[in-house]
Amino acid sequence: MFFALNLLKILLLVVVILFKIIFSDGVKAGYVSIAQKNVDILHYYLKINLNPERKSIEGEVKILAHKLIPEQKNIDLHFYGNMIVKKVYSESNELSFHQIKNILSIDVSEIKKDTVGFSIQYYGSPKRSGFNGFVFGEINNIPLIYNLNEPNYAPSWFPCDDDPEDKAFLDIEITNDSSFVSVSNGKLVSVKNNGEKKTYHWKSDYPISTYLIAVYSSKYISFTQNYKSTSGKEFPLEFYVLPNHLEEAKKDFAEHKEMLEAFENLFGEYPFADDKYGVAEFLWNYGAMETQTITGIGYNLISGKNFARDILAHELAHHWWGNAVGPKTWKDIWLNEGFASYSEALFLEYKFGKTSLQSAMRSKFSEYFRGPLYNPVNLFSETVYDKGAWVLHMLRNEIGDSNFFKSLKKYYEIYKYKNASTEDFKNVCETLSNQNLDKFFDDWVYNDKGIIRCNYSFNDNTISLIQVGDEFNDFHFNLDLKIVYSDNSSEIKTFRVEHSNERFETGTTKQIKSVIADPEGKLLAIFYEEEHQQ
Repeated sequence: MFFALNLLKILLLVVVILFKIIFSDGVKAGYVSIAQKNVDILHYYLKINLNPERKSIEGEVKILAHKLIPEQKNIDLHFYGNMIVKKVYSESNELSFHQIKNILSIDVSEIKKDTVGFSIQYYGSPKRSGFNGFVFGEINNIPLIYNLNEPNYAPSWFPCDDDPEDKAFLDIEITNDSSFVSVSNGKLVSVKNNGEKKTYHWKSDYPISTYLIAVYSSKYISFTQNYKSTSGKEFPLEFYVLPNHLEEAKKDFAEHKEMLEAFENLFGEYPFADDKYGVAEFLWNYGAMETQTITGIGYNLISGKNFARDILAHELAHHWWGNAVGPKTWKDIWLNEGFASYSEALFLEYKFGKTSLQSAMRSKFSEYFRGPLYNPVNLFSETVYDKGAWVLHMLRNEIGDSNFFKSLKKYYEIYKYKNASTEDFKNVCETLSNQNLDKFFDDWVYNDKGIIRCNYSFNDNTISLIQVGDEFNDFHFNLDLKIVYSDNSSEIKTFRVEHSNERFETGTTKQIKSVIADPEGKLLAIFYEEEHQQ
């Protein structure tokens, strides 16, 4: 997910902050029960009939589930209590069920198999939740229906195990008025006309978390490009926009091929090449959402002036970081958002060079990040996004470019279509770099120790550095110093900082004229130069 803080920042900042405060607290402990962890959902076949006039849906979902504990008698699903369940049935008979608050519990004791299949028929008007939930919207007299499930609002419109770790395969049929185009995850299997109604059947050939399941339905017009992957496989790029935005969208979306090329070279092959990549316009105007294979982007972000470059790069990067490699729990959300935010900067570096990377990281710099990256109080805070990006940038400095990018590719290769934790990522980096990263992750991920602050001075051919602030906030890091000598020659030397007080010798008899600490902006740090001694 991307909040449009850089684009139209002055106008949107206050609103975005309010949204974050109101809706972005962490998912409560116990949201996924032990009983739910003992069941693995294998497949959802979801059919929804949309009624924009009544702002309601009629739905049926067929679920195939594997009981990890065969004697378990009930399967519990998340489902908002305002939605009404009409019937639950298996192949042979009706099943009893009950709803307590937002849990739908189904008695499967009569099904003697470890793998059980059952269907749920339901209806109702989805409750607006979180960043919107399931929305029947309208703009310029054109209805536009969409959803935002992240982090735990999928149950506002269909029964599911709303656990990011429980990925499943998906078929989804969306029925609406015949003038509507309905878009979802995966590839389009069929379009069927039934009088005044039209049904679009989409199928995902890859496992998907419930928070990434999408419904976009409006009077879209579309355009398509083809992309050849680094493996030689071709797949479509599909774009769905409202008619008045067609020309602007063609301009704004034109860089997708370059972005795909960059991320495939940096991370590995696009993970959903048997399906598609697409973008659909929706009415959540505070950013975008990385629903799997079909990103949603806010209506007011399409301008024809390429203002949405960072947003589009961010959401595309999520298809590696968040979608293919999913978070083990919401405590690990920085593995989604920090990675996608850093990918914005990596794309600029890939296309324009190192100075663009440095500029992008400066735009994400703050002295005031609050709280740890792991298990953050606010899932969608500046800390998770921008500090997350900075921690990856500093990890790159810590283990070196080669080890860093090898680690990203290995991490992706190991956990593709699975879920990973912060410790999983750390272990990959340690293995590839042959370094112990306990201190780095303790300093920057698991604890909130602020940022690096140092005073430094120089005299003749010696540089002194003191970390300032809390005595326990001493960081270990590689520090580049650009040293200019009295003869106006210069060099960049790298020193290892291990203590709060350090002295570095230049190794030359030349007298130092000036020193610039961290000249390429590799560290989340502030350096204060003290007046040097003559």
